[in-house]
Amino acid sequence: MSASSPFRVSEAYRPRSIRARDLHTSRGWRLKIYEITYDASPLDWPVYEEVLPEMLTMLPQPAATAHRPGVGFVIAHQGRGWHYFLLHWWDHENELCQKVFVRRFGPGEKWRPAGDQSFCVWDLQVLAFERDAYVTHVLSQPTAPDLDGYLKSHLNANDRE
Repeated sequence: MSASSPFRVSEAYRPRSIRARDLHTSRGWRLKIYEITYDASPLDWPVYEEVLPEMLTMLPQPAATAHRPGVGFVIAHQGRGWHYFLLHWWDHENELCQKVFVRRFGPGEKWRPAGDQSFCVWDLQVLAFERDAYVTHVLSQPTAPDLDGYLKSHLNANDRE
């Protein structure tokens, strides 16, 4: 970086805790749920749980078709001052579709669609794992995709306990 560049990193990278929660089923969909937390604070799960049913209505129907396996995952990311809700589903055989929502910390704050569909480096850790799991269990087995094997594989990383 040149001395005249205005770019600055506000704090050094630190791994964040990434944990898999239980499998969630809704309207024919089977979804892995992940949580990511900025610091050692526990995830404020009720903030995500209250909006989960509404968010899941955005998934296409029917869940399973000839080109859509009816599986995906959610990332509940409690960041630095913001909550992020990332909804992902596999479609068109090999494409990962997504919707991203944000909410500031604090009482009375509301969820809204993110202004862009970007991912931070911690979300990308989950995405990389999920891509590899989908390739291994689904795309590499075209005559007998192992959706249950895919759903049983989870990333748990950087626990701070």
